[in-house]
Amino acid sequence: MATRALACYDPLVSEGPGLAAVIRERSSEILASWIVRFERSPLRFRRASKAAMHTSQVANLVEALVVAATGGDDLKPGTDATRELERNAAFLGAQFSSEGATGFDIAALLLELRDVVAGIVTPDDAAKMTRLFEWLTVVALDTFAASGLQSLRERVSDQLELGTPVVEVLPKVPAVFLVGSPTANVIDGLLSRAWMLAVGTGAPCLIVDTSGLSESAEHAFDVGYKGFLDQAEGSVLQVLLSNARRSLRERTATATAAHGLAFQHFDRLDSAVAHSLERAGHLLMRRT
Repeated sequence: MATRALACYDPLVSEGPGLAAVIRERSSEILASWIVRFERSPLRFRRASKAAMHTSQVANLVEALVVAATGGDDLKPGTDATRELERNAAFLGAQFSSEGATGFDIAALLLELRDVVAGIVTPDDAAKMTRLFEWLTVVALDTFAASGLQSLRERVSDQLELGTPVVEVLPKVPAVFLVGSPTANVIDGLLSRAWMLAVGTGAPCLIVDTSGLSESAEHAFDVGYKGFLDQAEGSVLQVLLSNARRSLRERTATATAAHGLAFQHFDRLDSAVAHSLERAGHLLMRRT
């Protein structure tokens, strides 16, 4: 008589739901323990934020951890089971960046939660928690850094857009003085302001000085300048580019001609101003 084979299951199938059940049943205990550990964490220096400010975030992480443990995949980073956890960690990093917190606060939040969860599960599951939470900490810190860098770029762009001179040097002699490494959108906005100044003053020329423009921003200039050309196409305005590098000068001349606008380049700003004055009908005083 043949014996019936015993059903064998992958360990992940049997352990996954058990781990999920433990975390789900003790979620309140996990949250309470985390609050105490976070407040006392030696990783925090300034201690500007309280645990109560982040309780809902940690509760979401615990809930996502339950889902991940149910999903199996041995809780390996980057798998379908941990995807929601990683999203929560990334969101956490971005939120901490917007709140002015530090990377130490993020590390304290996640590593203290790791220690709480690891303390209530089996040794094998504790090893999984250690590996998983180290990965989540890296994800959160990466997003924290990226968000901070993006915020810095936005502040610099705002400062360039507000601080870049778009002025009437002399009556009917409008000019824009590009500096630093503005983005294409900033350059487009600055040239739009310069175009409106030229239209409002009835100026025949617009001086675009690039002596302060970094070489790395030349591609952004090409993109932003196209938007200006679309605005000014069909007008009698002459574009006077000054202090431009040869490659930028040649590309700008070609793009301007393609839109039917007059163009001229000057190696010196004063030469561009003198030409603009002549076109505007001003009498120039020359030394005898």
